[in-house]
Amino acid sequence: MASSSAGAPDANARGWDVLADAYQREVGWPDDALTWGLRCPPEEDLRLVTDLVTGATTVVVGCGGGQDLLALARMGAGRLVGVDPSARQLAHARRRLDEAGVEATLVRADAEALHEVPDGAADLVVSVQALNYLEDVDGGMAEAWRVLRPGGHLVFSVMHPADAVTDDAPPYGFRRSWFEVASDWVWDGLAEEDVAFRSWFRSASDWFTACRRAGFDVERLLEPAPADDRRWIERGWLDEDGYAKLDRVPATIAVRARRPVDGAGPT
Repeated sequence: MASSSAGAPDANARGWDVLADAYQREVGWPDDALTWGLRCPPEEDLRLVTDLVTGATTVVVGCGGGQDLLALARMGAGRLVGVDPSARQLAHARRRLDEAGVEATLVRADAEALHEVPDGAADLVVSVQALNYLEDVDGGMAEAWRVLRPGGHLVFSVMHPADAVTDDAPPYGFRRSWFEVASDWVWDGLAEEDVAFRSWFRSASDWFTACRRAGFDVERLLEPAPADDRRWIERGWLDEDGYAKLDRVPATIAVRARRPVDGAGPT
């Protein structure tokens, strides 16, 4: 399995380097099926990539520990490239994929700097719950456009800002402004030290606009109602209050966008 490095990690990448071992050991992310978000309906119901993935050269942006790469391989994806800024997360991805006998190229890079992926090399770009770490959304969209062939698809999910700006305990009130995109937060109680991150939580209309500004045709934009799936409590992602919250507050935005066969690209 090939691997390479491009660029220096930012603060979020360093945070994931610290958190990765405990995260993969204690929490992780499902790899038995492509999973778009907390309590999100399964891909077999949403069908965001099911009709696209067979034989597709696929780039996974924010591949983390390789769970999404493994799930896509099981769906019949063609050549796989996993991109993540965290060296430690990529080490977990390498181990997981090797154990499963899945071939993939792993690249250490940011979403807005996919320099080692050639122009027009991909049929499909997938990102699961990773683009919330992207400050330069236009740069990320431009890179997705560049690496996709004409007619290729960008499919991604992110945490919904309605979940991000509200309390995780009843009555689930707003703890900060809906219009405050950037958020500094701490993942505590998992690793030996608390780990600080910065995320950017954009609305569905913001993501639609960013896709259109980059030249994509948006085919689907979803804010799915929750599935009844207690695994999220069993895995430690949610407690009972957090699980109940998602019956009231949307947890995920999912977007499927296509690079037109004829199009000018980012403006």
